[in-house]
Amino acid sequence: MDILNLMYRYINRFINSDKLLIELENIDLSNYSKSEIKDINKLILDIKDIKNTIPNEIDKVEKMRISKINNILELLDRAKNDKFRDAKELEFIDKKYNQLLSDKDTVHDGGRLYKKLFKLLTNNSIVRKYAKKMNNEELLKFITKYIYVPMPPEINQKSFNRLARIGIKNDKRESLFRLAFNYNRHNMDFSLIEDYFIEVRDSYYLTELICAVEEDLDINKLIGKVIYTNDNVFINDVLNICKDRGTLTQEDIDKLTINY
Repeated sequence: MDILNLMYRYINRFINSDKLLIELENIDLSNYSKSEIKDINKLILDIKDIKNTIPNEIDKVEKMRISKINNILELLDRAKNDKFRDAKELEFIDKKYNQLLSDKDTVHDGGRLYKKLFKLLTNNSIVRKYAKKMNNEELLKFITKYIYVPMPPEINQKSFNRLARIGIKNDKRESLFRLAFNYNRHNMDFSLIEDYFIEVRDSYYLTELICAVEEDLDINKLIGKVIYTNDNVFINDVLNICKDRGTLTQEDIDKLTINY
C-alpha cells in the first residue's frame, strides 16, 4: 500500500517529485516480492530520467494555489491587526500564517513534468495491482484519509453507495462526511449520508455536509426531512448552526423557524 499512497499523494499534489523520489528510495521493501522490487527500482530510474529531461513549470493549478494562499495570508494579516483579538487567537493566527508561508514557498510540480509523472504512476503495474486488491473497507479508509482531494478514485454511484453503507454500518460519521466532500461536484447522490445524519439526529455533521457540498444537495428536500422528524431540539440545533454559518438562504431559515 505504501507505493499506492505515494502515487495518490503525488497526483493530488501533496508532494512534489523530489519528495516522491526520497520516499520511494526509502520505502520498506520487505513486503514486496523480488519482481515488485525490480519494478520499483525501475520506477525510480524512470522518474529520475523524466526529471532530468523535462523542466518543471508553474501551471494554472499552481498559480491558483499560490493565489488562494495569498488571499488567505491577506485575511490573516488583517486579523493579526485586530486589537480585539486575545492572545490565544493571535497565537493560532500566527501559526496558521507561518504554515501558509511555508506551503507557499514549497515547490510543486506542474506542466509537462507533472503530466508525465502522473501518467507514469497511474499506469504503473504495482500501483494498479494494489489498487485492485483493496476491499471496500480498505477503499473507504483510503479515500477518507484526507478530508478532500481534487482527484479521488474514479467510482460510480453504486460503488459510492456501497462505501457509504459500510460507513453507516460502523457509524463512521467523519468518514461519511469526508467521503461526500471528496466527491463534491462529481455528480454523486449523497442521500444515504444525508438521511443517516438526520436519522441519528447529528446536527453537527448534517450542517457540515450542507456547508461542504450544498450544490450537490436538494436543500428543499433536506429541509423537509429535518422538519418531518418533529424533533424540536434537532430542528433548533440545525437552525442555529445554519444561522451562525450563513449556509442557508433566509427563505430556508424561515421554513425551519416556522416549523420549530
